[in-house]
Amino acid sequence: MKKKKKQYAPSIKKAKLPYKDEQFAVVIEMNGGSRLRAMCEDGKTRMVRIGGKFKRRMWVRENDLILIKPWLVQTESKADLVHRYLPTERKWILSRDILPEELNIW
Repeated sequence: MKKKKKQYAPSIKKAKLPYKDEQFAVVIEMNGGSRLRAMCEDGKTRMVRIGGKFKRRMWVRENDLILIKPWLVQTESKADLVHRYLPTERKWILSRDILPEELNIW
């Protein structure tokens, strides 16, 4: 006799949204040494640093949608990576028109 398989409904995961001074960005190029250059939603290009907590856990590629937090000191040019969006999370954000038009490259 065969064992009955349970069928699960696909779960829709809600994406993490920007909080306070966080903002969306798109990766332009990888610079090496856990650094990358990203185009932010305010129109500025920033050098983004991948912190020690995310170095091995979060692999980032060009054209990925990320969430960043600008530094307090060099706000105009540098930021830290907070979150990288998966393709399903990116689709969820695009379907709700949360992402600014200048960052929508998909």
